[in-house]
Amino acid sequence: MKMLFATILLSGLMLNTGCQKVKSLLDVKFNANYTVNLNMTVPPASGSVKNALSAFSGSASIDPTSNSEVSKYLHLIKSWTVNSITGTFNNVTKEAVLQNGTLTFSNDAGTATWTFTNVQIKNGGTVTIDNKNGQLDKLSTILSSKKPFTVKLAGTTNKDGFSFTLSLEINSTVIANPLGAK
Repeated sequence: MKMLFATILLSGLMLNTGCQKVKSLLDVKFNANYTVNLNMTVPPASGSVKNALSAFSGSASIDPTSNSEVSKYLHLIKSWTVNSITGTFNNVTKEAVLQNGTLTFSNDAGTATWTFTNVQIKNGGTVTIDNKNGQLDKLSTILSSKKPFTVKLAGTTNKDGFSFTLSLEINSTVIANPLGAK
């Protein structure tokens, strides 16, 4: 009797493990990439006294479901991983230095924040967006919520009276399964 019970228990465990392995064979893996342009204007200093630092702020929204593959597999997503973010300055009307800046991605699922100091703002210049404090992991959680999120850049520069665009390219990988997200 003990032997029969042990055999049934062992068979059940192997069958369950086997089903998970078979289910994972149906996983669909694809890239979900997003681009957002943050258009910034650093206003000219007003009055007779010029500011030592000129402040700016701007934001944009991203809807993760705007990607056709994400939309197709929306309720079947098992995991979502942000691999990298590339930031490039474009449309710079006057070269300057980003003295201090904060880049934030946020929605109800969380917030991912990067801070920058002394970054050259020039056409084609880049800004390093790393995972030093787990920010890409936090952004993965934000994307996994499948809800729109806000991208905001705010900071100060050493010059005033100019504009620039920070183009951000978010590269992520999604794994979905036709049998469900679990």
